[in-house]
Amino acid sequence: MRATIFDLTKRDLKRALNLRTFGIWIVMAAITVFFFFTSNGKRELVENGHVEFMAVFLPMIIFGAWAVMSVYFDLVSSDREHNVLDCILCSSVTKGQIFTAKIITTITVSLFLSFLYLAPITAVIASLSDVATAGTVGKYLLPLWGCIMVFAALGIMISVLARSSKASMIWSLASGLILMPRFFVLIPEGIGKVFHLSAETVDNISMISPGIMMEALSNLANTSSWSIATIGFTIGTVSLFAIAGFTFSRQDEYNYGE
Repeated sequence: MRATIFDLTKRDLKRALNLRTFGIWIVMAAITVFFFFTSNGKRELVENGHVEFMAVFLPMIIFGAWAVMSVYFDLVSSDREHNVLDCILCSSVTKGQIFTAKIITTITVSLFLSFLYLAPITAVIASLSDVATAGTVGKYLLPLWGCIMVFAALGIMISVLARSSKASMIWSLASGLILMPRFFVLIPEGIGKVFHLSAETVDNISMISPGIMMEALSNLANTSSWSIATIGFTIGTVSLFAIAGFTFSRQDEYNYGE
């Protein structure tokens, strides 16, 4: 069983880490460096020795959902459309093993994408200041990984529910737009006005957005927000994987691609 999951994971890793993935994420890293120089980031670093959160993660907050889901939106649906899933299932491999491999792939690739995103900006900060200051960017690694994991789990769920890659891509684009923090904040504010909720309650609802949760996770001093963000990331990721896994286990597959 372990050998089967290992082989499936190795195959999925090769598929996920393709030219499209590297192209999009290298561009994301380049945009981050560009924003750092054109925003207040460089001046804040040179004058005060401080690395601003927004100077590093503005591209991720704006484009992150789309960039992440571009890696995962067809991880299941592509196999289904090309009858690869049928062939795998016919070789005595269970759906549980297939989905376990997808989860391992998602965790591994998401961590790699976190490093790929942070490596260039960390090198730039080190060249402008010192290694110690650049090392402070390391505190953002786990929050970034958590943010990517939520989007990745959403991408996997969409890939399962939509069944086709074309539909999955459309759903992913729509989901990415809704989850943009600036747009998403409008939803809790609207709910707050309708139900006359307090500002604190509205802020807590806003934490559902992965981009906002990532910012909260980077601030260890604010224990309350950090705890809410940690719980939110965990519940979000586990729930999305659970929905995807449950649905996947009950879908019919044979000859779907014909």
